[in-house]
Amino acid sequence: MREQKKMKRGELERRMNSAVVLIPKTKDTKSIWFDDKGLRLTVTMDYAVFATITTNTIFKAIVPGGVSMPYFYIKRFLELALENDCEVKDEKGNVTHSYVKLMANLKAKDDQTDFRIAWYCDLWFNNIMSPLYSIGESEMESFMVYEQYVHNIAKKRAIFEAQEKEDDVTNKEFVESIAEHLNGFIGDMDDKVLFAKKSEEEQKQEEADAMAQLNNEINGYEAEDKHE
Repeated sequence: MREQKKMKRGELERRMNSAVVLIPKTKDTKSIWFDDKGLRLTVTMDYAVFATITTNTIFKAIVPGGVSMPYFYIKRFLELALENDCEVKDEKGNVTHSYVKLMANLKAKDDQTDFRIAWYCDLWFNNIMSPLYSIGESEMESFMVYEQYVHNIAKKRAIFEAQEKEDDVTNKEFVESIAEHLNGFIGDMDDKVLFAKKSEEEQKQEEADAMAQLNNEINGYEAEDKHE
């Protein structure tokens, strides 16, 4: 028997929904799972948790500088989700919460205050859900780690230069400064193929291999179920 089975999306979501939150639960704990986003937001008086299928990010409510802005915005977005209709039913009548429906309902309001807050949070959420913590052994995966690193270095240098200048720095000038520092890394970079274009025959072979692997896993699961 196999030591470990690959979990399907539905199983991952069920485990996530029933999992113990990594913070102390209190009577003030509020939480919501967005099925179409693969995102759970949980807030207590002391913490805010931004949880996806692969990561849990915990923000403290109070930091040395005062109230934590990540905590504040997650809390406000969660409140908006609980205050506005974002429920949907599937074919079996199961009720879930939709991130897309929430954003659409907020955008449809005459008063755009709540939508602007949600839109700002959405930008930040997508930054968090970007492959920030991704790491791998392929050419592309290893390069993405390097690219994120040099991008952060370029941004830090641009911020430092902006703070040192006596004149005002516009948003366009700031972005141009980041690009200039990024270009500085290109000079010493070896030119290698990162996204190789595959032939139609190679693509068909990959699809066939993937289908064969899937069939093997299905057959393996069925055999284990019979054995059990």
